[in-house]
Amino acid sequence: MELRFTKSARKHKIGRARAVYVVEHPFAVVIVARPGAMEILMHLGDDETGRAFEVGVVQEDDTYVIIHVMDLREKYRIAYEAGKRAQQ
Repeated sequence: MELRFTKSARKHKIGRARAVYVVEHPFAVVIVARPGAMEILMHLGDDETGRAFEVGVVQEDDTYVIIHVMDLREKYRIAYEAGKRAQQ
């Protein structure tokens, strides 16, 4: 699987390695539907230091395009916590 980053994914100044780690080790993945556009796979998880992130990915053939990276927002907290508990 190839990973690419869009310019907007870097808007919050979060390092690529953190985003890749969350995509590779998510606690949960939430599908976000967008009318008239590709759905976003929102990967929720911690980086290697335990900091919680949400990483939005769209899939184009064999490539994951990371379009969104930021600290976990409250709207995804329930899915994140449930996924984290399930992995413990």
